[in-house]
Amino acid sequence: RARRRRGSAAMTSYHAAAALLPEGWARDVRIDVAPDGVLAAVARDAVSAAPDAVRLAGPVVPAMPNLHSHAFQRALAGRTGRAAEAAGDSFWTWRQAMYRMLERIDAEDFAAVTTQAYVEMARAGYGSVAEFHYVHHDPAGRPYQDPGELALRVAGAARIAGLGLTLLPVFYAHAGFGGTPPVAGQRRFVHTPHSF
Repeated sequence: RARRRRGSAAMTSYHAAAALLPEGWARDVRIDVAPDGVLAAVARDAVSAAPDAVRLAGPVVPAMPNLHSHAFQRALAGRTGRAAEAAGDSFWTWRQAMYRMLERIDAEDFAAVTTQAYVEMARAGYGSVAEFHYVHHDPAGRPYQDPGELALRVAGAARIAGLGLTLLPVFYAHAGFGGTPPVAGQRRFVHTPHSF
C-alpha cells in the first residue's frame, strides 16, 4: 500500500526500474496507486507514460507475508533476555515473563499492542500476516461475553494497519506433552473441545 500525498486525492504514479510481476521480472514499470492506497494499475515498459512518476530507489517486489505471528508478544520487546541474566535465561523464563505480562493487559491493551505490531510489519514491507491466535479469555481466564472478542481485536488491528489477515485460532488445553494440566499463567489460552 502506498501513502497518499498530503492534500492530494489524485492518483500517484511510481516508476520502478525493475519490478517482480506475476510473470517475472520487468523493466521500467509504472505503478499507479489510488488515493485509498490500493494499486490501480501496473504497466510494463511504461516510463515515458508517466514522466512525473516518483522514482523508486530499488527493485520492487510484492509485499512479503508474515507466516507466523503472535502479535501480542510485541509488548514483551525489550523486557526479556537481558545480558546480565543470560546464565539463567531460557525459553522457560521468557514464557514466565509472557504470563506475567498477560495478567496485566485487557482487551483494549491487547488491541493496541497488536495494532502496533501490525503497523510495524506494514512499514517493514509485509502485506499480510498469519496470526496464531491463542489468547482467548480475559486476564482472570474467564471467557468474554463475545467469545471472539480478542479475535475481533486482531482483525481490527489488521484492518487499521492495512494488512491481509489469516486468523489461525489455536486450541490450547495442556501445559505440555502427555496431557500436563495447564498452569495458572495459561488461563487466558485454555479451552475444552466444546468451548473451542
